[in-house]
This record gives sequence, C-alpha cells and structure tokens, in this order.
Amino acid sequence: MSAKKIAKKKAKPAAKKRAKRVPKKTAAPAREIQRRLPGKEDVPGYAPGLPDLQRWPEIAILLKVRPFYTGEDSVPFSRLRARGYNDPASFRNPMKNEFYLA
Repeated sequence: MSAKKIAKKKAKPAAKKRAKRVPKKTAAPAREIQRRLPGKEDVPGYAPGLPDLQRWPEIAILLKVRPFYTGEDSVPFSRLRARGYNDPASFRNPMKNEFYLA
C-alpha cells in the first residue's frame, strides 16, 4: 500500500462542532422584575473602611426602613444615614459606622 492510503486509514474523523447556546428569552424579564435590596454601601455617609457599630440588616429592621420592614409606620430608605461614631472602648477601631434616621 502507498503512504497516502495508509494515512487515510489512520486519520481520525473531524470532531463535530457544537451549536452555540442561545439564552432563553424568558429569563431576562424575570431578572429585570426582581429588585435588588439596597446595601449599607448605598447609605449616605457610610465609610467602607470602618467597621459597623450595629449589624446592618437588623438595624434597618429596628429603624423600620421600607425594603427591610413592611408596615404602616415604615420610612423610606432615603431617610437612612450613617456617620462615624467615636468608640472609646475599642482600642483597635476607635471609629465605627453608626446608622440613624434623618
């Protein structure tokens, strides 16, 4: 046999190309409808480098801020503020973030 015929017999078949995935069109509107809860970084006056004096979701519920607390006496998220609080008891972090309502 010639070298060409031997090469043809030993050659592997070409791999089949997979079709590209098409994203479902029903998933996009569901993501747009789903709302993102505001984070503590969205509060005016919050300093990301400082630790927090209170726990974030718990203080938002105690202050009755609207996306976290649903009730008649809830307040909008825009009223929530943060400030630096001087904590003399803490030697490592003397300044901490404190949340309050404006």
